[in-house]
Amino acid sequence: MALRVTFFLRRCHWLNLPGAALMVMLQRLPALRVMATAEDLIVTSPAGAVLRSALMAVGSLGTLHSLAGATRFVSSPSSPISGTVGTALAFGFSVTGAQTPAGSYRVTGTLPPGLALIGGTSGIVNATTGTISGTPTVAGSYLVSIRAYENRNATGDAYGPLNVVFNITGGAPTPPTIATQPADQTANAGTSVTLQVVASGTPTPSVQWQRNGVDLAIAPAATLTLANFMPADTGLYAATLANASGSVATQTAIVGVQSLNKLVGTGQEFPDIYHVVTGFTYDQILLGGAAASVTADPGQILRMSFIDLNDDIVQVEFSGAGTLSLVLDGVTGPAAPLNYLQGTAYMKGHAGIVLAGANETTNLSVFSVGRANAVNQALFRPEVAYDGFADIAFIAISTTNGKFGGLRAANTGFFGTRGMTGVYAPNVQFTGPVFVHNIDASADATPVLKIGSGGDVRITGGNLFQTNGRAVQVSGIAALQFTAGASSHGTLFSAQANQARLEQDGANVTARIVVNPAP
Repeated sequence: MALRVTFFLRRCHWLNLPGAALMVMLQRLPALRVMATAEDLIVTSPAGAVLRSALMAVGSLGTLHSLAGATRFVSSPSSPISGTVGTALAFGFSVTGAQTPAGSYRVTGTLPPGLALIGGTSGIVNATTGTISGTPTVAGSYLVSIRAYENRNATGDAYGPLNVVFNITGGAPTPPTIATQPADQTANAGTSVTLQVVASGTPTPSVQWQRNGVDLAIAPAATLTLANFMPADTGLYAATLANASGSVATQTAIVGVQSLNKLVGTGQEFPDIYHVVTGFTYDQILLGGAAASVTADPGQILRMSFIDLNDDIVQVEFSGAGTLSLVLDGVTGPAAPLNYLQGTAYMKGHAGIVLAGANETTNLSVFSVGRANAVNQALFRPEVAYDGFADIAFIAISTTNGKFGGLRAANTGFFGTRGMTGVYAPNVQFTGPVFVHNIDASADATPVLKIGSGGDVRITGGNLFQTNGRAVQVSGIAALQFTAGASSHGTLFSAQANQARLEQDGANVTARIVVNPAP
């Protein structure tokens, strides 16, 4: 009701109302006064002047509110407000003393970049009090006007304006620093996954998220939400933060699917295949699309098949706990294998593998199909010079308890042109061996062989020479042995000497961990 008086007086400012009529009105309504801008709205119109005289005339009758109970626009701090780029700032405002509190506020003008009306939509907030807060990002002087309204959604009688000046000065430039790194995530298919980084810097750094080394086409934000998370979304996620003073990259988070289903994605299952050579029972999955996630039955081995970029049939086998997701980059197919006499149609591409939710019962093997390990020798063309190695981009492993069985990729070569290539399991203790044929990074890729710990870690027939000259990033390795290896067609490769620089947390650890073959 108090807000209506101001509007009534403004609408009737051309009238010369008798003092008696004003006294009748004032016996029912409180006096109005605006504070915090040093601008008294009562004296801004002829009607306001009459009202002021009436207040003086009838004040002794005890019919009006004293100034202590009058309506006020209250702000904290008062205008002008000083702030600094890169330093958090908060400003609150409210109407006090009114018989009917404000139901909403409308904020117009230009807010300093980095500040926002908390809880507001299109400059309107439905609340009895309002807050503008955030961290300024651009220096300058900004004028903001605030009006209070009797009802929600800026309707009903209005009160104000409260004019506020923000004076933002430029802070000392500082490069980005990361307070909280993005964490590994495991989620059911179809749910939502959220990655977050907490960083500081002046000016406020921009954030660019990447998946497997490729920039994501999303608006820059410290929080990345993957809605309707599916096997194709699994991978290695990181962010680059940058401002005028520099840039920094976050740690890499492993994001994988966790499922109780045998297959999530496109593929065909051939269950309960008994292998006469190994004596094991397999569930065979023929990949039918760009990505799939699979889970092994207790006591069985799950095998997934595809064609690598060198036209070898690749088998990925795992057993035990967890869900394995395989994503093909540059995928084509399905089509018959060029180098094999077989009518089966395969998907072809460069594979990235994420194994999530594993533990010490989990074991993983990757290899190509060759004369040395195939039961059906009629598969092979006599005129073909087979590569004999499975070629993939990376294997990433996260566990529920920090433990894993063994990784057997002695017949696997890792290569990539972006992101990470190699083995990434930085927090995992391997109770079994870690065998890798070779890792080779080119272009913008980073070679990695990161584990938590492992007693038997080998490079089998490779030399770790890096095409792009970058150091291999390692962790958790007490001794890296360079031993002999073999292709899937039985071609032997002698043990080679290391040709890479190995770094752990920026330090050169090559001499400390490399065990070269005896001369």
